Amino acid sequence: MFNRFGKNHIRFFVFSACLALLCSENAFSKPKNELVKEEPGFYYGYGKSATKEEADFMAKRDLIENALTATVRLTNPAASKVTVGDDVVKARLGNEKPFQASKDGKTVTYRMKDKDWEKAEEAYTAKLRTSLSSAYNNFNSKKDVAEKFSFAAEILSTLAVNGESDLLTLQNNGTELFSRKVESVCAKLAAELEMSFSVKDKIITPETPVVVTVKDGSGKEVAGLTVKAVWEVPYVSVISEGAETSEVVSYLTTDDSGNVTVEYPVAEEYQNRVVSLTISTALAQVKNSTAEMRKIDASSAEEARFYCVEDISEAFKTVEVAAGKFMAGKLENDKKASQREVAHEVDLPAFEMSVAPVTNIQYMAYVYLTRAESNPEYVDNEDYSNPLQPIIGVSLTDAQGYAEWLSGQLECTFRLPVEEEWEKAARGGAQFIYPWGDDDPKKDKNANFKGNGLFNGPSPVGSFENGNNGLGLVDMSGNVWEWTTSNKNEKEENDLRTVKGGSWMDGPADLRISNYKNVDLNTGYPDVGFRLVKEVSK
Repeated sequence: MFNRFGKNHIRFFVFSACLALLCSENAFSKPKNELVKEEPGFYYGYGKSATKEEADFMAKRDLIENALTATVRLTNPAASKVTVGDDVVKARLGNEKPFQASKDGKTVTYRMKDKDWEKAEEAYTAKLRTSLSSAYNNFNSKKDVAEKFSFAAEILSTLAVNGESDLLTLQNNGTELFSRKVESVCAKLAAELEMSFSVKDKIITPETPVVVTVKDGSGKEVAGLTVKAVWEVPYVSVISEGAETSEVVSYLTTDDSGNVTVEYPVAEEYQNRVVSLTISTALAQVKNSTAEMRKIDASSAEEARFYCVEDISEAFKTVEVAAGKFMAGKLENDKKASQREVAHEVDLPAFEMSVAPVTNIQYMAYVYLTRAESNPEYVDNEDYSNPLQPIIGVSLTDAQGYAEWLSGQLECTFRLPVEEEWEKAARGGAQFIYPWGDDDPKKDKNANFKGNGLFNGPSPVGSFENGNNGLGLVDMSGNVWEWTTSNKNEKEENDLRTVKGGSWMDGPADLRISNYKNVDLNTGYPDVGFRLVKEVSK
């Protein structure tokens, strides 16, 4: 093998000098037997174990790996230590005798002259090159992508297990490495592959089929290709704090149409979570893979993102608000109402209102699936990061972006309510000052308001069951103000929009249904969230 560096006396002298330097500086593993004094011009291997057989085997492997590593580092000083498979040890040094062993045979040293190693290596690699020639010829001749990858995996794995990935050349005395030739072809094929998902960046259930189609550079479906599918629970602020989940890995083979169906993980930690699915080639699935094989697989990888919920309709639950007239504004018995809360009759068509404000987990799923580059202002603050707290710090435009996205996900129309829709939904078919009735919130602590004694910030939605209205809507009063698209009582168009409901930062009187305030639509506030209207088909 060494003669690929040339038979010229000067080159051989340089090689010998480098080898002696490496040996003298303990370039290989450090001696496990301190009684052995290493000499230049030899390779050493050490083994120490509970049995003679295992110690002997370890020492032989150590010698082989040290010799191969030294050879690789002559041209690449930063190269990692070479490793070899168990069968290789016997094939290379099966008949060698120990240089030194302890009386009990459990501490063993092997050594071999560099020239003897060179001679043995040359014979060994000649055989290896011949044994790989058939697979290489098949690899070269095949046009089918799946077959090429299959033969490539066989070749590269064989080179790796023999420790020859960075040593064996295509031709005796040649310079082009066997592995690099195969890897370069695979890298080009992998880069040209197109892996597409039947659903991607979507809200799904565990039963949603995810089909991946693989095509080659010409657009032809690739049949018989083994691909690697990896499900993961990524870190996403609010959603994944403290999560400890393992990857779920499977290897699948494309059918005649180039398709594979990837099943959703059954593990409990994957339920009601944001997850990712990565599909790639599977060169490195073999036991003896290399960094380059893993790099090729990574270059082909395609990722899809999902928010998986058990029941989509329940996760984004709405209730119908019937069409018809109702009295909006202040009620006669509401002594705390201001003159600006003018009573007036409104006639509205039917619509559906979200049961609860949009939560942190729902909004951050939107951020994740749309691959947004930044988070809402307060979401990383531990006081506001409970997954079930209402999302805050979002402007009206942010909220409208979420509504538009959710409409596409669930194939219906979501939007923000106008002020009268919000108020009709809050009343729940009754003429009450508050969603639950006319009693002040302080009496039974029906909501999250300033000084309620239970929360010092936004509460998880639905924390006040006795504050629900007749339609089953939660948190219509208190917790967070909610955006509407109205600009109530504004005489001309401006950047102010009406928010309703009061919040955890306000006193009980501000939680009255007819109350409102106008705020800048471009700003995200720590006490303003939103809920959505779902339009009803006419």
